[in-house]
Amino acid sequence: MLWYKSWLDTRWRFLLGLALLLVFACGTVVSFPTVQELVRSVSPSEIAGSEVLRQELQESIEIMSTFRGYAWSEWFQSNFPIALAVFAALLGSGSPLVKSGTGTLFSLALPVARSRWIGTRAAAGLAELFVLALLPSIAIAVLAPIIGEQFPLGEALVFGACAFVGASVFLGIAVYLSTLVNDVWRPLLITCFAAVAIGMVGLALPEGHGLFAAMAGGAYFEDGSWPWSELLISAAAASGFVYAAAANVVRRDF
Repeated sequence: MLWYKSWLDTRWRFLLGLALLLVFACGTVVSFPTVQELVRSVSPSEIAGSEVLRQELQESIEIMSTFRGYAWSEWFQSNFPIALAVFAALLGSGSPLVKSGTGTLFSLALPVARSRWIGTRAAAGLAELFVLALLPSIAIAVLAPIIGEQFPLGEALVFGACAFVGASVFLGIAVYLSTLVNDVWRPLLITCFAAVAIGMVGLALPEGHGLFAAMAGGAYFEDGSWPWSELLISAAAASGFVYAAAANVVRRDF
């Protein structure tokens, strides 16, 4: 019953997110030939500016010249982590102790521990987030042959796994905030603001470090290594927020 209720509460958010991510992933793949033509027409030496700017442009062109580099740069590094963070916040928002987020309490009289409600809701959200992270990543590898390219399925799974673990932090934040307020929108908006703040902090860190860099799997793209420190911290933070949410609900006087 708990799993079914969690599914009913989040199914449309999940299905909408899955549909949009798959459409965006498909668009990323089919846009490669056009982008490749554009990249070939750009000459860094003709760009006015500093040598550093021209060098960065040259590096970007080299990455975008192959489908592997293009897919990572345009999807796994840019669009995918941001979209997944938003959908993670959306999946985690809304208290499992209220009906459809309206604030009408129910189910508290059932012989089920409040902490179990939270645990089930968080687990269901994580399962849905896992699908959102993996299926669009797999779609990149599956659709690549349509344009005569290849993308390793193993790498797609790695990038999807990194994005999933990182995005679980935002789901945990949203779940915790949803135990403080009974609507969907405030936890969603606050979590999105938290994502922006985390992203800005990442910009101040050395290149390749930070939560969104870990979600992009940049270290794996460069040298085949996993961003273990960021992933472990993300998993611990997500678990901490869910635990705090469960403790908060247990203490609340409904």
